[in-house]
Amino acid sequence: MKDTVLVSMSENKRSKLIRFLGYSIPILLVVYVLSIGPAVALISDSNGVLTHPEYVSQLESFYAPLGYVVDSNDSLEYLAGQYIAFWLQRF
Repeated sequence: MKDTVLVSMSENKRSKLIRFLGYSIPILLVVYVLSIGPAVALISDSNGVLTHPEYVSQLESFYAPLGYVVDSNDSLEYLAGQYIAFWLQRF
C-alpha cells in the first residue's frame, strides 16, 4: 500500500512537470520571437538609425537562430521587417 502511494505521488509530480513544460516552452518561444521588435527599437531611433551600436553584436548573437529561419523564407523576411518597422515607429 505504501509503495502504491509513493508511485502515484511520483507520477503526479512527473505529470505536473510535463504539463508545465508543455505550456512554458511554447510560451517562451513566442516571447522570444516577439521580443525582437522591441529589442531593435530600443537600440535604434524611429528612422532605423542605430543609437546604441555597442549592443548590436549581442543582439545579433541572441537572435541568430531567428535570423536563420527568417532569412530562409521571403514571406517571413517581409513579415519580420514589417514587425520591426512597427516597433521602430512606436519608440
